[in-house]
Amino acid sequence: MLIDVLERLKQLQQHHSALCLYALVDGVQYETHRQTRMTQDGTRYPLFTGTPDAALAHAGPWLVDVAGAAPSFLEDVAALEQETPSVTWLFAVHDLGGLAQLLQLHLEIRLPDGRAALLRFWDPRVLVKLAQILEPAQREAMFGHIHEWHLLLDGKRAIIGRHDADVQ
Repeated sequence: MLIDVLERLKQLQQHHSALCLYALVDGVQYETHRQTRMTQDGTRYPLFTGTPDAALAHAGPWLVDVAGAAPSFLEDVAALEQETPSVTWLFAVHDLGGLAQLLQLHLEIRLPDGRAALLRFWDPRVLVKLAQILEPAQREAMFGHIHEWHLLLDGKRAIIGRHDADVQ
């Protein structure tokens, strides 16, 4: 299914040449299904870095710059997407570090009683629900810096668009 995402990138870049493609991968699912931990390098960044959950960075969400990633790694990620809800694809104009910082802002939410909670937006099942239940201002805050966000929903490609944040 990586081919459909790469084709979409080519289409989008005809009008938005600065767009880049990223994968957001659940670290614990990657480790479970691939029997190896992801490691940080110039193309992979664990979003728990610099947060109170930094000790769990290997198991949390990882942002991957598709353009610089090894083809064999991308094949593993594409296969993982088919096996379990653990991968989403983002089209954005930001570099890896900038997009990682923006996504880190959404890791923690406040519950009505004031407690903090981890928002597992990297899980495709959670992401699609967020797109459906957030108020317009919340959707803009969550999705405004992403041009498109792709995921598999019941085996079919779904897209959360930038402006309306609807699931297609």
